[in-house]
Amino acid sequence: MHKNLRTALAAASVAALTGGLLVVTALPSTAASAKYADDFNGDGYRDLAVSAPGAVVGGHDQAGAVVITYGSSTGLQGSKTQVVSQSSSGVTGASEEGDRFGGAIAFGDFNNDGYADLAVGAPSEDTTAGSGTGQNSGAVTVLWGSKAGLAGGTALSIPPLAYPIGYGSFLTRGDFDGDGHDDDLAVGSKTDNSVFIYKGGTTKSGTLGGRTGFAAKSLTEVISLAGGDVNGDGIDDIVVGGNDSDSRELFKQSLYVGLDSSPEPQYAGDVAHGQTAAVGDVDGDGYADIVTGHPWDQRSSMAGTSLGGNISLTFGSASGRDTSRPAVTITQNTNGIPGASETNDNFGYAVALNDINGDGKADLAVGAPYESVGSAEATGSITVIPGSASGLAATSSYAYNQGSTGIPGTAEDGDHFGQALALADTNGDGKADLTVGGPGENNMDGAVWSLKGRASGLTTTGAVSFGAGTVGLSTSEWPEFGVSIAG
Repeated sequence: MHKNLRTALAAASVAALTGGLLVVTALPSTAASAKYADDFNGDGYRDLAVSAPGAVVGGHDQAGAVVITYGSSTGLQGSKTQVVSQSSSGVTGASEEGDRFGGAIAFGDFNNDGYADLAVGAPSEDTTAGSGTGQNSGAVTVLWGSKAGLAGGTALSIPPLAYPIGYGSFLTRGDFDGDGHDDDLAVGSKTDNSVFIYKGGTTKSGTLGGRTGFAAKSLTEVISLAGGDVNGDGIDDIVVGGNDSDSRELFKQSLYVGLDSSPEPQYAGDVAHGQTAAVGDVDGDGYADIVTGHPWDQRSSMAGTSLGGNISLTFGSASGRDTSRPAVTITQNTNGIPGASETNDNFGYAVALNDINGDGKADLAVGAPYESVGSAEATGSITVIPGSASGLAATSSYAYNQGSTGIPGTAEDGDHFGQALALADTNGDGKADLTVGGPGENNMDGAVWSLKGRASGLTTTGAVSFGAGTVGLSTSEWPEFGVSIAG
């Protein structure tokens, strides 16, 4: 982007953030929040949302859709799904070519009615926002949970930016105001460093319970968002990934704490470099840790890269980053990690943290969607690295791909198995199950796989898989089912 345009966008963002236009008084919440922030129908089981932003809807190419797969006592079931698009009853807007509804997704009980809701970004949506044409301004719609599942939706009001582009490209949820509810939504765009936060409330308004925001001053543009309580103060923090083109530093990750403070959160320093991030307590010390994924091959112009990609662990502490413990970087050449670091593996393209084996420590799932398996190129693989009191236990790690025993399907060129990951307990046994997205499966129709968590780790016994056609998506073009997962 031309620097003058970037400067204008950043100035508009800061003006919007500091000009008093974004603060909306919230009414006190009196309703009970959902037991699980991802239980859309309130049946006591966590559900999963899978995006298909390339799906054809109503004859419109890349209009986009999301698919809800409901949890049960036996986990996810491909036969128990719901497809939602902008053509669905009660959802604002209309399915149009190139909107890419589902480009980003995040869950939370945003109106505190006891049912989880789903925020959906459509980063290429055209709106009337801003002083420009509104082309590709982007949009975010909240789909409301109910006993019957998701029903209806509300478009969130876009902040008064002069030239919004790609609004809703990045989403994450958490308890950013410290009220005890994981009902706040953070939104980022493609072209500047602003992060906007919609507070949870009791109404289905375009600003939820209020809206505020801040400029991630360590960056010039945002590329990822991840939330979690790194400093253990009971208020979730945000890890903002992005670029700083002014200093030519790419794919850096910055920690911001005190999101409930005024006038703006505190920049608490940078963590390990990466394109993606996940937050969870790996060592069980009560402070969430930060894992970043840096899938790019080693380049002299890009800090933190390595052959085939890597992941890094930054420990949390009461002061934010634990500066007394250096970040730990792991590649496929690290002792105990299956496979080997090879050009274009993209190890670290996706990262997810949750407790798979029930020991109270978050385990890490890592996607390498361009990994070759036998003669199949870019078919993909996933690696699990258990958490331990000392951090990530690389010597106890294990890996799966579509050639592994018990994994449905066959490793084929371009499947991109592992491009998206989610760890959530979908069967209520207290152990996180892994859902894997492979949006390249069957010529970009896409598919997802679900593997159950056990005390011994993930098992392929009873693993299930379902594709775009199975859940009711049109496969006339390239739906890319599984490109993003929330749960």
